[in-house]
Amino acid sequence: MRVDVALCQYVPVPGRPEENARTVMDSIENLDADVLLFPEMFLTGYGSPCSDMRETVEACIDGISDACRRSDKAVAIGSPRYDDDTMYNSLAFLSPDGDRWYDKAHLARFGVYAETGFEAGSSPAIGYYHGMGFGMCICYDVFFPEILHGCSLNGTSLNICAAASATQSKPFLDRILPARALEDVTYTAFINNVGDMDGLTMHGCSRGLDPFGETLASCGTSEGAVTFTVDDDVLEKARETRRHLSDFRSDVDWGIQRF
Repeated sequence: MRVDVALCQYVPVPGRPEENARTVMDSIENLDADVLLFPEMFLTGYGSPCSDMRETVEACIDGISDACRRSDKAVAIGSPRYDDDTMYNSLAFLSPDGDRWYDKAHLARFGVYAETGFEAGSSPAIGYYHGMGFGMCICYDVFFPEILHGCSLNGTSLNICAAASATQSKPFLDRILPARALEDVTYTAFINNVGDMDGLTMHGCSRGLDPFGETLASCGTSEGAVTFTVDDDVLEKARETRRHLSDFRSDVDWGIQRF
């Protein structure tokens, strides 16, 4: 199976979910791609207050989900998710196969990235498009390899990292992203915010990587969209060459032990 994936590196309008949803709708209509990826908290704008936006956010998500079914496309978009009085920094995977949510497990609690008002998620999630699996993580999560490794062991073809990564973090992302792709022998997509928001300058540089960590497509530091192809035949051959998943010692309890 071959799927064309679009990295949609656009600047959201802070605090205006309806306008950002319109950007998504326009992209669904105009981009020649099967699966479209948008950055962390794109729907409300990263850093914008969103605790009182539940009704608007959920209406926008429903509208995008309906558009995905009509167009036979899928969208992954950063958005708050609300559960009673709890709010999560989440990634919604909206697809004709059904909608899935991933809640960010590792919230940044340091310096300019401090995320207050959100609860940490506690479980991985995989979205599906025509049966192809898409693993999900959000920004800081990517520095904890268990999340995407677990997704790959459960059959994902592409792992997604939706981010709000500022310029000071770029050197670290440049190192970790190829490593994540190679260690999991899985296509990897990094979709980052770009421009100034919440007192930070997001560095963009969204990219798609092949299962060996080589860059297939990159957005650079400006607004725009690029596409790359996820090919399961290429993936199968890569996993025959690098056997990291099939050689994983699933018989060992890898829980943390105290010595």
